[in-house]
Amino acid sequence: MSPLHYRLIPLAILLGYGLHAYAEVPLPSSVLKDNAETFEIACPNNPRQTTIDMNDCMGTKRDAVKSVEAKYVSAARQRILATQDEQTLNAFEAENKAWDILIDAASHATGVEWQGGTIRGVKAAEREITLIELRIHNQWQNWLRYEDSTPPILPEPLFQDVE
Repeated sequence: MSPLHYRLIPLAILLGYGLHAYAEVPLPSSVLKDNAETFEIACPNNPRQTTIDMNDCMGTKRDAVKSVEAKYVSAARQRILATQDEQTLNAFEAENKAWDILIDAASHATGVEWQGGTIRGVKAAEREITLIELRIHNQWQNWLRYEDSTPPILPEPLFQDVE
């Protein structure tokens, strides 16, 4: 095994544990059509009548989107690991770190904007979910599809908020 393999294997194992928690959350229902998979983001059996209900609903939706994120990020990482290109892997991981920082900062900013209101958590979570969905699609576009007629590694991820 080359020295690169010895450095990448522990990294891949370590990074896999970071997404493990959401890998246990089942993927949301989806419909596959024309090489696009539309994930239905919902919180069934939640009346959404109180602030607690709405916060629980947003937590359920966030977990669902994060499980899709885990699937797509893992597939992109596996594609990069298969190339044995450490420079690309490092760039990919730096991109993921930047996404994490952006999403955290943006959802925090939204929470600050709505501070003092009971809707604060819902608004911050909505922003977080929207940005995670954008991240998934952006990473699919840049890491999981090809510029020629080769089919993408995973279908194009689309999201539908089901009320």
